[in-house]
Amino acid sequence: MKSCPPGKEFVFKMPDGRVIGRAKSVPELSSLIKTAPLDAVLYHAKGGHYAPWLNMLQESAIVEKLKSIQINDKTIRVALLRALHRV
Repeated sequence: MKSCPPGKEFVFKMPDGRVIGRAKSVPELSSLIKTAPLDAVLYHAKGGHYAPWLNMLQESAIVEKLKSIQINDKTIRVALLRALHRV
């Protein structure tokens, strides 16, 4: 499992800036996406925040999957979790 360097964690935030978690790896990011409020998941999806962090981890296959995800309130969490799941 690839982990990010210290200080490069994915900082999971609410739209108002409140930090609700940090991820050092893809499994940790998946865990946050499962449990975070939907507003936070959407905030990061709409802002395109996941791909740059995953690129840093050299997870290009996951980044490619993210490009095809349509962002909407009802399906974003499941779609992200499917993309993060390694085939």
